[in-house]
Amino acid sequence: MKFSIIIPAYNEEKYIENTLKSIPKRDNIEIITVCNGCTDNTEKIASKYSEIILQKEKQVSKARNIGAISSKGSIIIFLDADTLLTQNTLKEIELSLKNSVIGTCKVKPDSQKLKYKIAMSFKNLLLWLPWTSGIIYCTKDVFKKTNGFNENLTKKEDKDFVRRAKHYGKFSIANTYIINSMRRFESRGIFKTAFFWIKETIKPTKKEYDSVR
Repeated sequence: MKFSIIIPAYNEEKYIENTLKSIPKRDNIEIITVCNGCTDNTEKIASKYSEIILQKEKQVSKARNIGAISSKGSIIIFLDADTLLTQNTLKEIELSLKNSVIGTCKVKPDSQKLKYKIAMSFKNLLLWLPWTSGIIYCTKDVFKKTNGFNENLTKKEDKDFVRRAKHYGKFSIANTYIINSMRRFESRGIFKTAFFWIKETIKPTKKEYDSVR
């Protein structure tokens, strides 16, 4: 087993099937969906395409860690439940890990609206901060060395994980795109959402992110 794709999912019945369908069906790809606190049909849908791990509480860091610890692959990919892979994603991730230990991918919106294309282009420029884009990939070795995601953090756990992983090697941005859902922008407005993310990057607060379902 080469790739282990870990998908933490909290009430993602509207999105999880398309995400799972975007993953190639190959013998060297393991898919694990961690249903964390789900009360909808996420488990039922995901069980058609992946291994299922049930977690009672809604805790994304714990869900990622449980999935990764159970995985068999040498390359671990943490994928958001509303994020789609594209044709060359896995190939480019594998290539990028020849010179790095952790990374993310460039992003495109799941909408053809110009405002979303501009927003995602801007996000791509900021990935070297580093930011992540709905996907984090790393070697199994570096996951073990960092002890995974910090389960005491309620947000920015991805940035914390990347920061600690960088002590063991380079951070990379794979030469490929994944597709992000624009549901948060559509729900809250593009400027309000963008301003919130930038503000939280510059001066983080203790306020938790609101879920959009």
